[in-house]
Amino acid sequence: MKHLFCLLLLTLALPALAQETLRVDFRERPPEMYRVDGAPGGPLVVVLETAAQRLGVRLLWREAPFLRSLADLRSGRIDLVPRVLMTEERQAYVHFLPSIGNQALDIHFAVHPGHETDLGRYEDLYRLAVGVKRGTAYFEPFDSDRKLNRVYASDDAQLAAMFRAGRLDTIAILDQQPMEAQFAALDFRDFVYAHYVHRQVLGNHFGASLKRYRGGHQALYDRLAKELEQMRENGEVALIYRRHGVAAPDAANP
Repeated sequence: MKHLFCLLLLTLALPALAQETLRVDFRERPPEMYRVDGAPGGPLVVVLETAAQRLGVRLLWREAPFLRSLADLRSGRIDLVPRVLMTEERQAYVHFLPSIGNQALDIHFAVHPGHETDLGRYEDLYRLAVGVKRGTAYFEPFDSDRKLNRVYASDDAQLAAMFRAGRLDTIAILDQQPMEAQFAALDFRDFVYAHYVHRQVLGNHFGASLKRYRGGHQALYDRLAKELEQMRENGEVALIYRRHGVAAPDAANP
């Protein structure tokens, strides 16, 4: 009887022992993704956690700079990174899960007060020192235009400090809220937005490691992709966003 009882306990424990785990990076990208008491929060985090819970998958979160996340996706050290914009270059090492919806991700340009009209069209960028984040995809032809005088920085904080010091004429900004938070942290308010804005609508994708996808994780990634698709189609993604007071992506693929 004792042996039967031990066997029963071992049988009950097997599902927990066999639980699949995904290593996921996050970064400060409010209002979709942000730190809450040291843990990841926001609608984008909840969407992934909801899908993973239904599949019986455990998520191990790590906060990391985006450049490190991309490098670790390439090497296969991590499984997923939320909100990775799809580019041809990244498709060489990122397996993109289905878009959870389209979003307006316009590129704005911060300039010094009084210079709003100096940047009224794309061609005006050629006369300026343009601050960009290394590894960030903005738009084409901007990303590959060799005539632009791009000045690279590692993150928003460094860009904000360089702009305040007068080393930049403008900053290309994909996410206004995080950049404005960095300006506020410096108690710096001497910035405005240029008249020129690049309008674009892009899909919101979770980027998975292509190396791990091809190395035995295809079935797991495909199960997660199917669950995320269903959540988008049945309106659950939009509902999660609305509950967080954030504009929801639409339900269509890019």
